[in-house]
Amino acid sequence: MDLDVRALDAADLGVADEIVRDAFGTFLGTDTFGDTDLLRTRFRAAHTTVLGAYAGSDLVGSTVVTRWGDVGWLGPLSVTPKLWDAGVGSRLLTATLDVFRDWGVSHQGLFTFAHSPRHHGLYQKFGFWPRFLTAIMSRPVAPFESPSGFLGSAWTDRAALRAACAAVTGAVHPGLDVGGEVDAVLDQSLGDVVLVGEPEAPAGFAVGHTGAGTEAGTGVAFVKFAAVAPGPHARGTFERLLLACGGWAAAAGAQRLVVGVSTARHDAYRHLLGAGFRTDTPGVTMHRPNTAGYDHPDVLVLDDWR
Repeated sequence: MDLDVRALDAADLGVADEIVRDAFGTFLGTDTFGDTDLLRTRFRAAHTTVLGAYAGSDLVGSTVVTRWGDVGWLGPLSVTPKLWDAGVGSRLLTATLDVFRDWGVSHQGLFTFAHSPRHHGLYQKFGFWPRFLTAIMSRPVAPFESPSGFLGSAWTDRAALRAACAAVTGAVHPGLDVGGEVDAVLDQSLGDVVLVGEPEAPAGFAVGHTGAGTEAGTGVAFVKFAAVAPGPHARGTFERLLLACGGWAAAAGAQRLVVGVSTARHDAYRHLLGAGFRTDTPGVTMHRPNTAGYDHPDVLVLDDWR
């Protein structure tokens, strides 16, 4: 098949969204996306590249490539079901590695199904290796949960906000920077940034989406990334950050708070269990090269590479 993989045309976002829903729905047997919107929100963001695979003028697959400073990850990758096993996924992955090379990111990864040797085999051909069971977890939000901490939307100096968040992530893993996620939620009104600690030097923060048309969906507050700076008070800060996220979720009218965590970050995973979170979706992260990145037992980070 003659395929052209290139930056997705904006006019094809609707078709790309249909392919994502069809592909995942066919594999899982159910709709997992509802009224969320992953592709359009990421397409508009400055720290992502959305690739499309075209057979002639027809879009047949796509993937999103995301840069978090020195860390890059991909997904969702989807191919129209009628062309599964036709090499479309491999072409998208080849182009993805070109993007990673151009960005110069040193650690690359993805999230995929823990139970699918088919997916593992594809990604292993490109140097991604399964390392850690990763849990997408949630808990109910009580309407009386009190707001705490402070919100990034109240900051008048965006550069200072980004720098404050980068100071936290850089202390966790040199080069890790999610400033693009901060800009995306605030510029597109997708949610907010929840911070705890000193206003001028926060010790922890979370980037969250809420509501329909975001990565959360109706009734959901979704923490896409959260981190606490390491140190003797990190566990207490992590607890305060989770409470602040609950207060933000309640204020937004959400009924559930959703987070993702690698079980390799044992302290964070155990703390979530103690705070009432339970696993909804288990998956596995695959890494290139086959190193831990920032997945260590005492690292207090929440993230979702879906």
